[in-house]
Amino acid sequence: MPEWLKNIFKFLISIVIVTAFGLILFFYKLSSSLPEKNQVVETDYLTNRIEIFRDENGIPFINAATGNDAAFALGYVHAQDRLFQMDLFRRAAEGRLSEIIGTKTLPFDIMFKTIGLDRVARQTIKQTDTKLLDFLNAYSNGVNEFIKESKGNLPLEFDALQYEPYPWKLEHCILLSKFFAWELNISWWTDLAFSNLVQKFGEEKVTGILPDYPENAPTVIPSFLKNIPSVPLGLIEVDQSFRKFVSFNGTHIGSNNWVVNSNLSSSGKSIIANDPHLFLQAPGIWYVAIINSNDWTCAGVTIPGTPVVTIGKNDFISWVLTNVMADDSDFYIEKIDDAGKKYLLDGVYRDLSFTNYTIKVKDSLDYKLTVKSTHRGPIISDIHLIDKLYPVKENNKVQLSMRWVGGDVTNEFLSYYKINRAKNWEDFTNAVADYCVPGMNFVYADRSNNIGYICGAKIPVRSTSSTTFPFDGSTSSNDWKGFVPYDEMPKLFNPAENFIASANNKTIGDFPYHISNIWEPPSRIERIRQLLNSKPNHSSDDFRRYQMDLISPYAKEITQYFLKAFENVKVKDRNLEISLELLRKWNYSFNKESQAPLIYSVVFNYLLRNTFRDEMGENLFKQYVLVANVPYRTMRRLLEENNSLWFDNIKTRAFESRDDIIRKSFSDALSFLENDLGYEISNWQWGKIHTLTMKHFFHGSVPAFDKKLSIGPFEIGGDGTTVCNGEYFFNEPYENFLGPSMRFIYDFANPDVIKLILPSGQSGNPLSKHYKDQTSKWLNGELLKIKTSEKDFRNAGYDLLILE
Repeated sequence: MPEWLKNIFKFLISIVIVTAFGLILFFYKLSSSLPEKNQVVETDYLTNRIEIFRDENGIPFINAATGNDAAFALGYVHAQDRLFQMDLFRRAAEGRLSEIIGTKTLPFDIMFKTIGLDRVARQTIKQTDTKLLDFLNAYSNGVNEFIKESKGNLPLEFDALQYEPYPWKLEHCILLSKFFAWELNISWWTDLAFSNLVQKFGEEKVTGILPDYPENAPTVIPSFLKNIPSVPLGLIEVDQSFRKFVSFNGTHIGSNNWVVNSNLSSSGKSIIANDPHLFLQAPGIWYVAIINSNDWTCAGVTIPGTPVVTIGKNDFISWVLTNVMADDSDFYIEKIDDAGKKYLLDGVYRDLSFTNYTIKVKDSLDYKLTVKSTHRGPIISDIHLIDKLYPVKENNKVQLSMRWVGGDVTNEFLSYYKINRAKNWEDFTNAVADYCVPGMNFVYADRSNNIGYICGAKIPVRSTSSTTFPFDGSTSSNDWKGFVPYDEMPKLFNPAENFIASANNKTIGDFPYHISNIWEPPSRIERIRQLLNSKPNHSSDDFRRYQMDLISPYAKEITQYFLKAFENVKVKDRNLEISLELLRKWNYSFNKESQAPLIYSVVFNYLLRNTFRDEMGENLFKQYVLVANVPYRTMRRLLEENNSLWFDNIKTRAFESRDDIIRKSFSDALSFLENDLGYEISNWQWGKIHTLTMKHFFHGSVPAFDKKLSIGPFEIGGDGTTVCNGEYFFNEPYENFLGPSMRFIYDFANPDVIKLILPSGQSGNPLSKHYKDQTSKWLNGELLKIKTSEKDFRNAGYDLLILE
């Protein structure tokens, strides 16, 4: 063998050996960091013994003497299974990602420091009563006990990023609650994007494509918008980049929930259900836990980093949530003096407040940040004005301040603390009174067959119901006038219909205050109501099937316009003829194995692009379709009215009508599908392009490890208008990012069993058997039957961890 060939051979062998050694080391580290679940742990924090049983799905049953002991144990098991996830989100919320990542995350740190979540968390602690502080402190001690024990043997991600977690503090629990409130707050995106559209096209043309419900007050576009430079989109751009960075993708950040009382229940007791639609990642957002103590007995899902059951049941009641879609933030265009130290308010220049931060950046210089604020909130328009070497570019000509309910001291933990312990509707109503952000539709049931609903949100009282655009900040007349009194918030108790359902739809038809203008299209709530009215009574298994329902009333409506566009048109193309026939026979189910939903979805996507992009351009188009419910609702109205100038393509000489654009969209869609999936329609199935991969934080960093770290890809059904939500970005079709982040059903006829499933599993360690052990069941619509009584755990031979 020639010498050069020997050298190449040796080189290739060495690469194989090094790669193999790296894989062995990688998997050894993963397995060695798996927590021990059968042992006795002694700790100075406790005076009482705690038992933690874990069932075959890794779900802990915590048996403790007191609620504070149970909180300690919950902190311990959260850290055992999800420490890196907890630490990552904590760092993000504090603006401390760059310490471990470097300059890539500096814009995110600047954003969160500017918004001030950590500042609000510290202020909240100062106004929290001692009993709740003790509870949060007990939880934090549990987290820290595990961190102390695991020193030198932390989860892989810490080694990969070469850092160790700092101690958990009680304010970090509040910080995470604010962080998730921010992630569920998307109403402000439209304020900025729509302002740019008005500035480019004028009021008359844009009014026709603004989302609106007839019962909302008319949209009033402020006249001063046309006299100022473009409203900056930097906050949206940075926030979008951050969401992609941590896999918080998707904008249908909502849910379905419903409840029937004994009159509609086949079991003779109330049955309640929930499936929150959130970002699908590995690990998922939820962690199942069962708590048993003298003053806290609860079961359901928790968020690691927070010591409450967010959705679940206790011995008396059950509660579930959907997003109100509340508009709880506003922007103000401020007039700042040339020195950059004062802002104009009611004819007088007032002092801005300044807060200085030093952001540590890995392998780089510290970044010095000064946050300017008015009495309303921080100036957010310049957060993206940096480059890699940190010089600040020229400031935006338009200076925006932001007012957000989440920027205030609020009492979500106190609310959940009370909800977890509530015994009846009165207790529950009093508990939700303390809840503020993000706005939630609380649906309730109890063992006495009562059902109820409360809009839990802190809704600003404004001088106008039209809040789609930034306000003039030079006058205090645009300031919030307080908040809607809790007694006036929408509530419902034991309705004559015998059921209650919500799906991010409009909360109430006649209400004197503005709640939102980004409600979801009514497709999901219409379908849920169809299902609940389809038979005289319902079982928990019926509820399970309803959660997996793939039929879209929205698609049924839109498809009629598609078909009408080809009436009296001679169709010569074979695939077009077959496609139209498939749509005629379609039952409007987004089954992953069907051709019709694929054809419909691709045509709809091209319809959006062909209607808007020629005039908006790529950047504004992306901003306009970013919040998916906006184009869904607008397109439905445009198709119905059939007189919009938006259908005309300004780049052609001819004038295009609605039907012209529909036909062009069909042509574009068929060309795409023929190129992507081949000419034969028999090979066109929705699931072939609509896929889901639940991505680990390190997904893509080392492609060879992706299959171990991430979960998928899977072909999947549904879309953004089906009960079983399968949202994809219109900007990046057709990968599914968001959907049922868990499914929960509770029948009061079986008080010691909850039915629940997660998309992945309990553990955040990719080598754990509980990392993705629930995925196949989740995909197939199955639910775990989780027993919640002490005797069921004690007698089952489960793993037992004792904290002494």
